[in-house]
Amino acid sequence: MFSPFNMEDLAAGAVEAFKLLGDARAIAVLVSGECTAELINTDFGVNYWQLMVALPIPLYYAMTDVEREATSKAIYDVVTPFYSTLHDEALNGVTIAPRIGEASENWREEAIRYVKGEGVTNQGRVRSDNIASREHQGLLFRSQAEVTLFTAMTRAQLAVAPLPVFVRIGKAYNRLEPDFVVVFKGLTFIIEVDGDTYHRESPADADKRLVPLTWEGVEVRRIRASELSSDNAANVVVKDLIDFMTKRKAAR
Repeated sequence: MFSPFNMEDLAAGAVEAFKLLGDARAIAVLVSGECTAELINTDFGVNYWQLMVALPIPLYYAMTDVEREATSKAIYDVVTPFYSTLHDEALNGVTIAPRIGEASENWREEAIRYVKGEGVTNQGRVRSDNIASREHQGLLFRSQAEVTLFTAMTRAQLAVAPLPVFVRIGKAYNRLEPDFVVVFKGLTFIIEVDGDTYHRESPADADKRLVPLTWEGVEVRRIRASELSSDNAANVVVKDLIDFMTKRKAAR
């Protein structure tokens, strides 16, 4: 029996709901996953379906068991009302699982290189409440706005690190992951993207998160995602950023 919904349409509808709810992790799961529905039971004329979301292995294991369970419940709560529009169909539950992809011809060699420490990265793994699910040029990003900004910064030949992981151990243990770190003429700047679907954190909360770095004199520049709607727009943003950093260097 075929699912009562087109899975792409169902996922798209759920994502629209999660945008309103501000749940970036659930959005990343639905956007990156492959959704299928399996009929698991029929009782008194009602078909009960299990929604399966198969994730790329790196994304699946970026979440803890508790986070996967919470996300499954969140998706269930959002998707159930869609099924309630049908009198003889119901959603039984949501399962998030890793997806088996097509193996690379050189997967054994790649595994050996990994064991030797080649290609190991901490990037994009700290804030699992806002998973970095996009990949561009072998690097991880949380949104298209971040990719657009990164591309513009590399065109301008800036030294930039996307989603680097910082650890500071003192009275408290701090792990943090700014959107970008830029080194410009001996000065270090944090660049944060605000205001799109994947960046629902308030500027105040983001500033608090970055305190261990700002205490060390690192300056934070905030850029609205709406300013990164195109490559040309991003070029303007980066030009303004370079002007700002140049003035800061002159002031030192």
